[in-house]
Amino acid sequence: IDASDLTTSLQRQENSRNKAKENYEELVASRQELTVKAPIGGTVLNMNVRVGDNVNKHGQIATIEDTSKMVLTEYYSDEYAGMITAGMPASVSVPDQMLTLSGTVKEVSSLKRVSETGISCFAVTVQVENPGSLAIGGSATCWLGQAGQEIYPSITDPDGLEAWDRKNVYAGIAGEVAEVHVRHTMLTLTSETLEDDIENAAEALEDAELSLQSQYDRLENYTLTAPIDGTIVEKVYKQGENVEMGKALCTIYDLSSLTMTLDVDELDIKSFKVGQKAEITSEANPGETYEGVITEVGISGTSSNDVTTYPVTVRIEETEGLLPGMNVDVSIVTQEQLGILTVPTAAIQTGSRVMVKTEDGSTGERAPEGYKYVEVVIGAADEDYVQIISGLEEGDEVFYVRDSAGRRNQQSGMAGMMGGMMGNMGGGNRGGGYGGNRNTGGNRNSGGSGGRTAGR
Repeated sequence: IDASDLTTSLQRQENSRNKAKENYEELVASRQELTVKAPIGGTVLNMNVRVGDNVNKHGQIATIEDTSKMVLTEYYSDEYAGMITAGMPASVSVPDQMLTLSGTVKEVSSLKRVSETGISCFAVTVQVENPGSLAIGGSATCWLGQAGQEIYPSITDPDGLEAWDRKNVYAGIAGEVAEVHVRHTMLTLTSETLEDDIENAAEALEDAELSLQSQYDRLENYTLTAPIDGTIVEKVYKQGENVEMGKALCTIYDLSSLTMTLDVDELDIKSFKVGQKAEITSEANPGETYEGVITEVGISGTSSNDVTTYPVTVRIEETEGLLPGMNVDVSIVTQEQLGILTVPTAAIQTGSRVMVKTEDGSTGERAPEGYKYVEVVIGAADEDYVQIISGLEEGDEVFYVRDSAGRRNQQSGMAGMMGGMMGNMGGGNRGGGYGGNRNTGGNRNSGGSGGRTAGR
């Protein structure tokens, strides 16, 4: 999505963040100025503050002179211009102390002046080590050059000797004098205002960075990445159109598998477990059977007409021929018994009785000739067969009444009796094929459940 407007806003936000950061860093750095250090070594001529005084920013605190060296400025006739250079050796005479000291030309200045005798001169500054006895303003003269070389005469400077360096000390920040040291660290200031300013600047910087990060997060939303691999089945926008916030851009189906949800009755939900297999058929693909597996058994039920159902999710991996939205039938085995005796469901009569042919041709009470009723204990059952736990043995011949569709018809009595051997001579029987809906009479179906596939 075009992000030019957001990019402009992002640039403004970056500028605001940078200014906030610069302001914060400057305030933090100003903490160092609460400690006032001497700019040079020397003698403190005066101290203008004491503990408890309030000092303004750039207020003068003290004056320091460095007299470890002394300087003497004298003037020389213009006729020596170009002959005198910085670094040239010099001798300084101090008549009052009867001293002659070795010095060096520090600076040759272009500053001009005219002597009392009318001679045009230029200034030359000579530096000399102070043995400890030289004082500011002391009288001295000098001559330039070494013994055996030409000596340049000078016009003596009436100001005399001067300190090598002099500095006024100023406060870099306003504050209250907490300590006076008069050493390299001259004094220490405190400032509650500065600490408040630093705290406020830190909060402003944090706000600016959060706002900037929020803009970057928004910028990421302008490049959309598919959340899943799949096939785009619907595209809402075209290039050049304006998008609406919160409206889907497209729909993607992952057709590598399909899922469907069954609504299972509360009386049957306990029979379903994750991992159980399911057989799926579809009228759209007659003759095809698909294998599914239960991936989730929901615990949040939905009630309607005094019946509560729970969602059971089935996933189908091999989906060739199936599409999202197709109607399918699902059969799930919830119980399986192997190596058991079974009889057709229609052979079970009221009171769990079965009609069995007698071996000796005798006739039981209220039974047709040559037959008798046997009480049985039944177990698992499906639509077609019932497990016989006791009462019959393998090989017993049972009889039951069928209607034209092969189902039991209790209204016909013994008419139309047809014989049939016990349905599974020691074989296997599946029971509990789930039917997920109630019929209009309130009885449970025992066949397959209908469902609809859905894209994952």
